[in-house]
Amino acid sequence: MTTSLVAIAQPPWGMTTPTTAQTIISVILAVSVTAFVGAALIDWRRSGSPAFLLILAGGYICSFNEATVDVLGHCFFPLDGVMGYTAFGRGVPVWVVLAYIVFFGGLSYVMALAFKHGASHRVMCYGIAVFGVLNVLLEIPLLRAGLYVYYGYQPFAIGGFPVSWLVINSLGSLFGAVVVVRLSWLFTGVRQLLLVFVPFAAYMASWVLAMPYFAITNTDMPAGVRMAAAVLSMALGLIAIDGLIRIGTGQWRLLPPQKPDTPVEDRTQVYSRSWITLRNGRYERAAQFPSRAGGDHSKSS
Repeated sequence: MTTSLVAIAQPPWGMTTPTTAQTIISVILAVSVTAFVGAALIDWRRSGSPAFLLILAGGYICSFNEATVDVLGHCFFPLDGVMGYTAFGRGVPVWVVLAYIVFFGGLSYVMALAFKHGASHRVMCYGIAVFGVLNVLLEIPLLRAGLYVYYGYQPFAIGGFPVSWLVINSLGSLFGAVVVVRLSWLFTGVRQLLLVFVPFAAYMASWVLAMPYFAITNTDMPAGVRMAAAVLSMALGLIAIDGLIRIGTGQWRLLPPQKPDTPVEDRTQVYSRSWITLRNGRYERAAQFPSRAGGDHSKSS
């Protein structure tokens, strides 16, 4: 096995951008981003929280992952298009940046809302399936239009789109939603500004499970080994998606188990007013609780 530049597949550097296709997808995504921003502003006015808008901004920041993951996963965008930025010798078009805002900002927040409103494990699985369908509907037509390409040998590709990426993208967006929900107690006050980093960190963290696929892609290993690595990464990703859904819905708790003789009143002390707690299968805001030395505890609203 070797990882020399001679052995690793090289991008089609001479590839050019189809102007019409670039314009069409840029307009579609710009309209989508505008709609999300409008909804976020309305939500801010109604709720008093800029969380939605901050997550959208986080989707933009998340786009700075793209050049790195393109190198790892052998994805290439022609360098003559309208670029958002260039890094590591790879160009990232403006329309890709807009897609990040939609998929890792807007749709992540929609999934977070679903968790907060008590969506079941089955409903969230359907939600991930919808995310995947939208991802495929975006990618395959654009691949056929020649806006970009997954180069080299890519196992389990459908219409030029490797299914491995579908799992990676879904996992990254879902991970961000779970962090927003389950750590909602952290993102209060000025700490809400930390939300802009959640999509970036969540998507990059999801690459850990994609590393078998990425690592073998950047070698000259035979097709069978590449397929096995892709299957491993997809299997790990699907297991992680199921686990994250269980955490998001509250089936799996992040708090340590309490002793059976611990009074219910004492168990609730760990929550403050801003925490989102799971009650009767739904997320609700817990009321402010006095200290252990205090008197009676108020019921949650």
